[in-house]
Amino acid sequence: MPEFELLNEMEVEVLKELGNIGTGHAATSLSKMLNKYIEISVPEVRIINIANIHEEVYNEVVAGVLFGLEDLTGGNSGYLYIMIPKESADKLVRDMYGMDEVDEEMYGSAVMEAGNILGSAFCDASADFMDLIILPSPPNYAVDMATAIVDGIISQMAQKSDHLILFETTLNSESNIEIDLILLPEEDLFTNIMQILEGL
Repeated sequence: MPEFELLNEMEVEVLKELGNIGTGHAATSLSKMLNKYIEISVPEVRIINIANIHEEVYNEVVAGVLFGLEDLTGGNSGYLYIMIPKESADKLVRDMYGMDEVDEEMYGSAVMEAGNILGSAFCDASADFMDLIILPSPPNYAVDMATAIVDGIISQMAQKSDHLILFETTLNSESNIEIDLILLPEEDLFTNIMQILEGL
């Protein structure tokens, strides 16, 4: 089974297309929710060694939405972490409510809704594109430093997996909103992804 560092250009493009389909579905859903046209940039894909996440992921406050991923048997397949830098999250909340100031509960609700849309779209895209079924659990939400939200999970994952996949994209509407999705696959999901890439 190949390591992520050895992925060729075509295999990276396949991962990018996976992210593109997922974020494209999310943009359509967000457009309907906000009642405005939203474009989404083709995601950049970076493969990160899990031990270096603190160096690779921006160290700033984010509105983070974290999903556990399960297969059809209820087994753990990994995690999906949606990071929205605080400034971008503020823009997103203003767009959703049409007002500058909202209370903490409304703020969290808006980010959770956007995170649910993005997480569901990504999982649906995975099912359609790679013939893999991964189901998101109810999400956890927090506003904190980007890596602080997942430090506990990173510690667990480091014992089972060496790498994670980062999809970086931007929602383009009246205000550009940066969003990063990190896929932290468990060994079985990692193996399935690699086998699919090997079969190209």
